[in-house]
Amino acid sequence: MGILERFTKQDKALETGSDISAVSQLKDFHPLDTGLSQTVLALSAEFCGKVLPARSPCSREQFISLLAGISALRKTPGIPGPDQSGSDYFTTLPRCVSPEAEAECRTHLEKIFGITDRQSLMGFCNDEIRCHPQYLDFEGFWEGRPPFDMAQLNKNALEAFQIARDFSAQFYPIVGHNGYLAWDISECVGHLRAGYACGLLTREELDGMAEYWIVQAQVFKSWTDFAISMICGELYWDFRHGSKLPELTTGLDLWTRLIRILLDNDTAWGSGMWYDPTDDTRQGK
Repeated sequence: MGILERFTKQDKALETGSDISAVSQLKDFHPLDTGLSQTVLALSAEFCGKVLPARSPCSREQFISLLAGISALRKTPGIPGPDQSGSDYFTTLPRCVSPEAEAECRTHLEKIFGITDRQSLMGFCNDEIRCHPQYLDFEGFWEGRPPFDMAQLNKNALEAFQIARDFSAQFYPIVGHNGYLAWDISECVGHLRAGYACGLLTREELDGMAEYWIVQAQVFKSWTDFAISMICGELYWDFRHGSKLPELTTGLDLWTRLIRILLDNDTAWGSGMWYDPTDDTRQGK
């Protein structure tokens, strides 16, 4: 049984606490009823209920590191983990400690992701990771400003687009225009972190490539806001790669545990640290 046969479509607005009247005015808006949106909504309430410190200034390097917080929780060959680092683990950019460790990390990046240099790293992120541009296309149709004519799509492409659009519709009342942006930011910056750690990227290249994501991140009000967008992006990415409901639920459980670790840690997202690139007094720190 395929994923669409497991779900039904719901034509009415989801009960998410968002602007229901605005949702009800959307066009061709038929969210798949997967049950995932209800879980994400409950997580949003949980995360927003956490008492976190108010935003506090941090350096550019600290912010890049925090954006890659999920990647920092993963075991990447050759890159020092939390047990090998101090209390600033989540706010510093790691480096492989030896040529052997660099080689181990580079081998991992090439074998798993096909990343061998700056260009292939950028290509992988753009081609394999980024989901938010697709979400913005969906949003354009929902809001009556289609970015292209669907009549130009062949039958298979049209069906795939509509399925992905309707899967994403369940999250629109929760994340709105922010969509899957946090997923793109977190995963792409995570790969920049790994590329810098093993010497594929210089510090100047890292800073230049991270600048776009630093600016994009400013649309989020808090790390809890960032976390919900990230979870929705992760679910969509898994869905597009063929995951069915049991696998989607498993992935959601895993990411929820990782996010709780970051939000509960006062040296990670629980610190409230945030970098504002428009504040010249913090530039260069």
